[in-house]
Amino acid sequence: MAGGEIDILILAGRLSRYDARWPLVPWLERLERRGCRLQVLCLARGSVLEGDSRCFELAALGNRWMRTWAARSLWAEEALRRPELVHVVHDEMSEVGLILAETAGLPYIQTVADFRTLERGLRLSRRWCRHLVAIRPELANGLVEGLGIPASRVSVVAPGIAPATEPRRDGAPGHVPVIGAGGPLDEMSGLTVFLEAARQVLDDGRDSEFVIATHGTIQAELRRRAQSLRIGEYLTITEFPSIGADYWAVLDMYCQPSIAANSGVTLLQAMAHEVPCIATGVAGLRGLIEPGISGLIIPPGNPEALRRGILMLLDDPELARRLGRNARTKIQSSFDPETEADRLVSLYRRLVCEAC
Repeated sequence: MAGGEIDILILAGRLSRYDARWPLVPWLERLERRGCRLQVLCLARGSVLEGDSRCFELAALGNRWMRTWAARSLWAEEALRRPELVHVVHDEMSEVGLILAETAGLPYIQTVADFRTLERGLRLSRRWCRHLVAIRPELANGLVEGLGIPASRVSVVAPGIAPATEPRRDGAPGHVPVIGAGGPLDEMSGLTVFLEAARQVLDDGRDSEFVIATHGTIQAELRRRAQSLRIGEYLTITEFPSIGADYWAVLDMYCQPSIAANSGVTLLQAMAHEVPCIATGVAGLRGLIEPGISGLIIPPGNPEALRRGILMLLDDPELARRLGRNARTKIQSSFDPETEADRLVSLYRRLVCEAC
């Protein structure tokens, strides 16, 4: 078993080629190079694994009324191999992992990548859940101290973030700076703070454009807020799944204005693409940036502080470039995709061996 192949079933949700946390195809390839024989069960494959024989799409698993029936029917047609271990990588598949474990007697592990998971709590199989993987130390602490998970059942595995393949290029003379922000459309994202700071930047006479990449059901409310601040013509709102290399390439600066704990996945992407970053000092973000070295840290919920940070980087392009370069270096050293794969496969093998 130490060096042989191991069968792993990955439970993923709705796949997007711009998945900010796990660009799935290269992640799978890294695991396969280390001896994993993989299958992926998802709610919707989109264009990510279209035509891929490893991937099985079953939308019924996302319906709470059909979920149990769908999970039990998976093995009837023998399309899926029975795995040695299941890995739930997306939170929306947590209930599916629990049902599969209980109905088919499958050991599983689950990745925790969002502080909101700690707030909601976790339903886990006492018998079959073998381990939890937290992507940030603060999340691991929350699982242990807040939810009472034994520390021996929790590991921190930093997500592998591939840095941009080429250094950023400075804008052409006369270039209008583009300032971005991102996050879910809820009150904890701080996006309204970003809008207020944008108004102040424009009031200072700084010709700028602003982009928000978000997901949620209240975009209309955000647009109304922008109109009330008279910044609608300077603002673009794009769907979060559109985040990718093209998105980062147009940004001169990225702001993560969260006012509650945030795992910082999108911030990591910005840093990896050498975009100068400003983030609030909330749990999960403050550990990613060394203030003045790899970015700027400001108090949460403070549009004036965000305004000052934006103006500092606009007024000092060399500082902005230096922060971006240092951030990219940090990502390369601390969030290496190969290291992530090594740690995960080591955990898989240990848990499978323990079950033998």
